[in-house]
Formats: sequence, structure tokens, C-alpha cells
Amino acid sequence: MPAFKHSHLVPWILSLGMFVIGTTSLSILGVGPAMTRDLAVSPGAAGWLVTAFAATFAVVAPIAQFALGKRYSPRSLIIVGTVILTAALTWAALAAGFSSLLFSRIAAALGSSLIAPTSAAVAVAMTPVGRRGAVLAIVFTGFTLSTVAGVPIMTWLTLMLDWRGAMAAIAVAALLLLLLVLAVLPNETIAVGDGGQDETPSVGLWKPTMVLLATLGMLAAQFTIYSLMGELLGQEFSVSDAGLPAAILLFGIFGVAGNAAAGFLTDRVGSDVLVWVSITGLAALLLLMNADLGPVYGTLVLAGCAFAGTLFTTPQQSRLVEIVHQDRHALILAVNSSASYLGIAFGSGLASLLAMNTGLSVLPVAALIVLSLVGAINLLVQFRSQSR
Repeated sequence: MPAFKHSHLVPWILSLGMFVIGTTSLSILGVGPAMTRDLAVSPGAAGWLVTAFAATFAVVAPIAQFALGKRYSPRSLIIVGTVILTAALTWAALAAGFSSLLFSRIAAALGSSLIAPTSAAVAVAMTPVGRRGAVLAIVFTGFTLSTVAGVPIMTWLTLMLDWRGAMAAIAVAALLLLLLVLAVLPNETIAVGDGGQDETPSVGLWKPTMVLLATLGMLAAQFTIYSLMGELLGQEFSVSDAGLPAAILLFGIFGVAGNAAAGFLTDRVGSDVLVWVSITGLAALLLLMNADLGPVYGTLVLAGCAFAGTLFTTPQQSRLVEIVHQDRHALILAVNSSASYLGIAFGSGLASLLAMNTGLSVLPVAALIVLSLVGAINLLVQFRSQSR
């Protein structure tokens, strides 16, 4: 992509978009109790709001890129998606009943499905191959922050502004994103896959499919732990109520540090090596979680999981864009986003099911089993690649 004025700001603006999307998707976990009381619905109804967003995003993101990616510029897709997201969040803040709120979540997912994969594709297109890891890491810092800090932020905003005020605050952030996109992204088409020469080898569907399955599994393994992080810290590691905010903050700091490290290391040690570091590091920490750690070491181990887990996303996306033709970058990144959300939904559901039936202590074991499948898939991919 040709250079333009303020082009260095684009990854940071796209990162804000990823933060807004991630916080929107997880916001119900923070506002849920206040919202269900206000709307007079059962607490379990909040789960449908999470499912509606995740399922809509997972289905629509690749379809939208396939149908619209060649017809409209990435700038146009991001602008339209942000307008829809801002309107949907405003709708949610004003929703008179549960059904209206449910439809606003579906609309928010529709807007998000235009923004997230397009943002990743823009980041790839505007960056030389040797710096893709660093730029992708900047963009996905927003999503990392949302996964580790989005729920605490929404919980705090709910206490200060009520749940409607909290939803309105995200709408304001989405509006800020829209203004920045309009001001900074150029009017000319950003070339995402210009159809030029590409040395990417033809690998068919098998390898990208396996890489996407590994992404799904990795997110599922992580959210088997993350979705009940507060309960794990309190009940399994005896972290006090007073110490819980500091423990969650440390988790967030380690997560951001892991994402930054991934951006620095992907272009230096290679995607394959860093993916293995992430998988094996997370596996070792999950094994440690089965020991009697106490509050201090338990907090550090869980924070270490955040670091190891966030090492994965940037090199995994780099692998994807390396193995498909540049014309398909936006589409494959859309499918990758879908796989991530399916993994989050699967891991969260698995954690809830196991916690209700067997207790919290089994969650690290379950996450380790899922992670072992990720390792097996990754090993198979590399073995097949080397045997050709």
C-alpha cells in the first residue's frame, strides 16, 4: 500500500476498533447482572446475548468478505461496519426489552464482522513482509486488551453509570473510531490483494483448514480458564476479594506484554517457532495450576497463561497469510476471526458445564486436553509440510 499522510496512525486506529469489538462481544459478562434485573429476565438469558453475538459474527464474517470484499474498498467496509456498530450499541443502551436488546447484539455482530477481518487485511497489505508481525501485534493489542480488561471496565462503568450508561460509553468509543477512520484512512482504495504477482505456493484447503482448527482449539483452551478467572482466583487459589482487582490487572498486563512480545518475535524467530513456544508454555503453566499454589503463585501462574496464550495470535495469522494467495487474505482472516469466536464460545461453554457438574479444579485439566489437540494438529501440519 502506498504511503500517505498519518499512515503510521492506521494500526493504532484499527487497534481501537478491535478493542471496541472485543469489549462489545464480552460486555454482557460485566453488565449482565444489572441488565437482567432491570429487564426482569432470568440471569441465564444473558447467555443468549453472548451466543447471539458470537454465532452471528462467526457466520457473517467470511460471507461478508466473500460477497463484499471485491466490490468495496476496505475503507468503505470499515466505515459501514463502524456506523452499524455505533447504531447497534446506541440501540442497546435504549432497548426497552430483552428482545430489542437481543436484536441489537445481532446488529453489533454484523457491524463487527465487517470491521475485524478487514482491519487485519489492511494491516497486512500496508506492511512489508518482514514487519507484518509487529503491525499485526499493534492491531490485535486492542483485542487482547478487551479480553483481559473489557469485563472489568464494563463492570466499573455499570457501577458508575448503570448498564445503559456502560453500553452508551462503548457507543461513544465506536463513534470516536468512526471519526478517526474518516479522518485518517485515505479516500483512495487500500490495496488488499491487488491481484499482482504472488510467490505464495498453492497449498489447497487442507493446510489452512488445519491452521484454523488450531486457532479454534487454542482460544477454546484459553477461555476454558479465562471465562471463570475470578472464580478460579478466589476459590482455587484463595485470592481475597480485596486482592482480586490487582490479580486481574496483573493478568491484563501479562496479556498485553505477550502480545507485544509476539509482535517483536514473529518477524525474528519465525511464526512456527513462536506458535510452539506459546503452546508448550501454556501447557506447562496449566500443569502447574494443578498444584497447591496459594494466592501469590496462583496469580502469577494465571498471569503467565495470559502471556503464553497471547503469544499465539500474531504468528498464527502470519502463517495464514503466508500460505494463501494475497487475493484471499481478507477472506482467510475473516474465517480466522470466526474460528476465534467459535473457540471462545466453546471454551466458555465447556468451562460453565464443567464448573456446574465437576467443580473448578478440573478446568486446567480440560484446557490441557484441548491444548494437546492443538499441539497434535500443529505437529501434523508441520509434518505434512516437510514431507512434501
